[in-house]
Amino acid sequence: MVTLPLWLMALPARAMNLETLADHLAAQGDVNGRFEQTRYLADLDTRIDGRGHYRFEQGDRVTWSLESPVKETMELSDAGIQRNGERIDDDPAGVATLIMQLLNGQFSALADRFDITLEGDEKAWHATLVPRQQGLANYLQNIDMQGDARLEQINMAMADGDRLNIHLLPPEEDAGTAATSPQQAP
Repeated sequence: MVTLPLWLMALPARAMNLETLADHLAAQGDVNGRFEQTRYLADLDTRIDGRGHYRFEQGDRVTWSLESPVKETMELSDAGIQRNGERIDDDPAGVATLIMQLLNGQFSALADRFDITLEGDEKAWHATLVPRQQGLANYLQNIDMQGDARLEQINMAMADGDRLNIHLLPPEEDAGTAATSPQQAP
């Protein structure tokens, strides 16, 4: 067993910049697990809680299997969005591409469309993205992302007052389902 000198263990985590955060997210590779989400619909002053499984295939696709309050599967890729296996032609503001860029840590591509602020270090970071383009700002107010060694939280505030908050549970809380893909989920 190798032990580190005490002074080395006391070194602070390195500060994050967009490049190190992109590398940090890319290092996660393919990820799957459980999620909990809360959607707030401003027009109805209603909160809807949901949960399910997700699978992120680095650089390829995200499969989002909602189990509650309804069963629904969304697949996002560079080709667009599919809901329950059927293609959705309405993709406001290129949401599928946007989410893929967020999860892949493609901040150089996102910087063309957003002002991005980043705080913290690799043990606790927080990024806020605010649209630069009016067309996108008409749809989306901002995106907040938080994490440590992995992405933990994504909060999206829409221009119409709606909000979506997604919490990605750590693998320890996903015990017993790690081998279950979203397609196999009950």
